[in-house]
Amino acid sequence: MAIKLIAVDMDGTLLQSNNQIGEETKKVLKKANQAGIKIVPASGRPLSGVVPYMKDLGIIGDENYAVLYNGGLVQSISGNILISHQFDYAEFKKMLNIQKQNPGINLHFMRKHDYVTLDRLISIKMAKMSAVSATPFLIKDLNEIPTDFKFIKTEFIGAEDKLDQLGQQFTQDFKQNYNVARSDPQIWEINKKNASKGKAIHELAQKLNINDTEVMIFGDQGNDMSMFEVAGFNKIAMGNAIDSIKDKADFVTKSNDKAGIAYAINKLIFDK
Repeated sequence: MAIKLIAVDMDGTLLQSNNQIGEETKKVLKKANQAGIKIVPASGRPLSGVVPYMKDLGIIGDENYAVLYNGGLVQSISGNILISHQFDYAEFKKMLNIQKQNPGINLHFMRKHDYVTLDRLISIKMAKMSAVSATPFLIKDLNEIPTDFKFIKTEFIGAEDKLDQLGQQFTQDFKQNYNVARSDPQIWEINKKNASKGKAIHELAQKLNINDTEVMIFGDQGNDMSMFEVAGFNKIAMGNAIDSIKDKADFVTKSNDKAGIAYAINKLIFDK
């Protein structure tokens, strides 16, 4: 199989349950990188949340790339912006209104270098996200948010049953205007309509003169679905993936805790 770009989701895919890259996966990805295959993290995280892992793989500099915020931003590993899709102040107010109708759910707005929230009570989930992505939370009052405020992605976070109820409130019109994905039982992620992992990887591949048929993608959750909807991609679902991802996959590999990425690359690319 002639592959020139491998795009990997981070949490639940590249990373094991201990939030680290397994040694076997690390070895195989380094081998692929040395063979000239671009290794591209495709994550809901900001750049700060993926760079340490890429450095550990020896993937650095301006000729390597990351799809961030579920495709809301594409940057080189050194920080240069290639693609950006941002929300405006009117959409900020729209998201706040949704939160007001759903008490007990946290809401934050993700920018390039920080997360902004109006919530005074931060959930454990939010605190963990801030820690693992090395991105600070800025707690603001509404009157501190300027009318030219822009953000790349927003997330609603809460108990699973509350998020179930919230999902039922997203109208068809809302889903047509935004990219709506559930990346975790406790998280709904909202991006601009043109911002998705699948579209961002396709655009990046075009910039690098790589055909979709030369792209391999790995994922496990709802925010990876857009990658599995690009016809030409070689689609690999993790063994721990949700059923809807497995249903669209060309190949289901082992789980993230059992070196699923390494197993698939060895079998499908290196014929081992």
